[in-house]
Amino acid sequence: MKIVSFFNHKGGVGKTTLVYNIGIALAKKERVLFIDADAQANLTSAAIPVTNVESLFDTGKTIYSCLRPVVEGSGALEVVDPVQIRKNAWILPGDIRLSDYEEFAPTGWTEALAGMPRGFQVSTAFYRLIRETASLVSADYVFVDLGPNVGALNRNVIIGSTGFVVPLAPDLFSLTALPSVGKSVANWIEEWDTAKKSAERRGLEFEFELPPGLPSPLGYVSQQFTVYRDQPAEAYKHWNDRMPHAYESGIVEALKRVGSLPPSGAASIGEVPNLSSLVPIAQRTHKAVFELNGSEARGAHYTRARNAINLFTSLADQISSRADEVSGR
Repeated sequence: MKIVSFFNHKGGVGKTTLVYNIGIALAKKERVLFIDADAQANLTSAAIPVTNVESLFDTGKTIYSCLRPVVEGSGALEVVDPVQIRKNAWILPGDIRLSDYEEFAPTGWTEALAGMPRGFQVSTAFYRLIRETASLVSADYVFVDLGPNVGALNRNVIIGSTGFVVPLAPDLFSLTALPSVGKSVANWIEEWDTAKKSAERRGLEFEFELPPGLPSPLGYVSQQFTVYRDQPAEAYKHWNDRMPHAYESGIVEALKRVGSLPPSGAASIGEVPNLSSLVPIAQRTHKAVFELNGSEARGAHYTRARNAINLFTSLADQISSRADEVSGR
């Protein structure tokens, strides 16, 4: 089982749309578990009708329900069955109350660095939750949707990930966020290594497996550019051309210094053109873009929607093969 997180410090880059469509495409041949680890719960809203989400919230079937005993110090993780949304796809629904864990997590990280057992319980909670939930459905791949920040929650997810994908938009702010992502992940890798060494020195033994703490930069996906005659419009071409160097210098070089190596091949996983009105239609119907039917997307829009399966299948194949490569090292 491979854990792939989708992560960028910069918001507004179409991350959740990307996660959902690639995951549904991959689920046509693999078993996929979605984890909504963003307190805004946009992935959950995309996958499940709001009336069903309300019921899950009321009955304690969300991701916070699982983490709540750890946050309150009242017991172990409470793993719940994820919601099945396709034959081979499930989701662990998000919850706005994840912000409670976000506030609680820094203390656990500090305690782990000091070699204190409770710190490891808290800091590994997400990793253990992902693995235990994935085992319930025998997931081959876990796709984690993270919020646009470098906070404690994202840190705890990233250290347990096989690797992470960076969604990028062709603009200045998306590219200037990359050094922050690279520096943060590199720091987390070094600090987690320190924490594990502290545990070894103290002779600590755990009943659970510790996260490996060496996530690989799997690459980036650029999206939402404007096209003219099948070519990126000039206003965006400048930023598209700068992406490879910005990603290499901002993320890959930072992680190489701490022993985290990228998979073979180009840094770019692929490009997603502006799907315009197809995205809100898909969101309203809780479908991937390529699942829209002729009554939901008409005429040329329907043709574009159907053709999108090739795009997202290609991205899914790239990401899964890269995750397979780095996990086999």
